[in-house]
Amino acid sequence: MNISLQEMMDELYGHCVLITGEGYELIAAVDYGPRIVSIRRGESPNLFYNSYNEEYRRFYGHKMRLTIDKANNNVYFDDSPVQYSLLEDGVRLLQTVFQPLRLELSMDIIFGAEQNSLMVVHSVKNGTDEPVKLSIYTESPFIIEGFVVAPQNIIPEDTRPDRILDLWGSKWTDKRLFIGDRFISLLSDGSDSKLKIGNNNTDGWCGFISGNTAFIKKYIHNRAALYPVPRCSSVLATHRDYLSIQTYSPFYMIEPEESARHVENWSFASTEAIGYNNETQLEGLLNIL
Repeated sequence: MNISLQEMMDELYGHCVLITGEGYELIAAVDYGPRIVSIRRGESPNLFYNSYNEEYRRFYGHKMRLTIDKANNNVYFDDSPVQYSLLEDGVRLLQTVFQPLRLELSMDIIFGAEQNSLMVVHSVKNGTDEPVKLSIYTESPFIIEGFVVAPQNIIPEDTRPDRILDLWGSKWTDKRLFIGDRFISLLSDGSDSKLKIGNNNTDGWCGFISGNTAFIKKYIHNRAALYPVPRCSSVLATHRDYLSIQTYSPFYMIEPEESARHVENWSFASTEAIGYNNETQLEGLLNIL
């Protein structure tokens, strides 16, 4: 497989590595991470939002984080330098953190045999002497020229709620939010008010739609597992400058020198124009999964 790496300097992100393979072009930050700050396929524009938040001292790009110990919701941030290496079928981005625990974080970008497939494997290895309970979650920020969407659970359950929605400090009547029988979607209007909603995404996919381009993320939802946000494995959010998708793994108990991982499969597809609140048009996304 023809995969190439090229070091480069970015005005915003500093030292980076340009990754090309199987029709994809990605840029990953090296000064901190693991972080994918740009993704293109063919002539498509970069869909990831890029900026620096002075108030919170945050950079953007697709990132992985760890939620450790549900009781106090400790979160690991990816703010340390990374090493990168070439794999047989992809690239590995590796970071080792030491406080408050010694953990090894890696993000493997795997190019599939199919022309349009890309697998991103988010892993954490326990380098301590004690078991560690944690969940891996990812966040991808997208430009606001589009909307984000997730499917609703349609598998009925008699003994417990079959559709779960969690809302953070927002209103169900917010005009940016569409809740249909089959889908949930969000768009941005450039306002400062944040809108964030999670659901029990049993279908295991989310998407960002911009014009005639669909960017789809697929993963596995475990109905029987415990998640940081109870029974919710995906979260959609709209911010002033960008939209975002978060996906979560269940909590894992990782023994010393053992690892856990959270896998997303990414793909691009062309689509007809879709309204964020048009459920009939949204149904067309099911044909490109």
